[in-house]
Amino acid sequence: MVEDRQTREAEFTRLYDAHFSAVRAYAWRRGPDTADDVVAETFTIAWQRLERAPAEPLPWLIGIARNVRRNQERGERRRRDREMRSARSGQVPSFAEELEGDLALADALRRLSERDREILLLAAWEQLDRADLATALGCSKTAAAVRLHRARRRLTAALSISDAEGCGVSAQAGGVLDGS
Repeated sequence: MVEDRQTREAEFTRLYDAHFSAVRAYAWRRGPDTADDVVAETFTIAWQRLERAPAEPLPWLIGIARNVRRNQERGERRRRDREMRSARSGQVPSFAEELEGDLALADALRRLSERDREILLLAAWEQLDRADLATALGCSKTAAAVRLHRARRRLTAALSISDAEGCGVSAQAGGVLDGS
């Protein structure tokens, strides 16, 4: 029993040491204020489900972090709705509004659905390939490839709209469109 626990702890420590930075970077890019909470909860869940960790655990961990973040966002949305109903206070700006860098790209990303934004950012920021995207999103490789292709097309269209409105950005912005 003690030996099993030591083996489990050693396995988790290797997982944590190898992937902490990547999981934190994923969480930070989506919400710097909540990144540490997302990472803590992600590794808590990873500890609880350690026996289910695949051979390449990073996409699995990012999938967990994605779900943790989405749960936090739902809770935050409910809290804001309660506040608005009771105090009629203003909305908190979305993370997309706080993006630094190209305003046209931020505007185009804002025009997309959360689902499209998520797959594009996983591909661009986390540099996940289609197989890893499938793992992180909990779908097949084919579904991930189709979703990525469609999201890139919608981003191109949104960039065209932004460009037409005078923001001006290249269609290859940040490697999001070309798959790099």
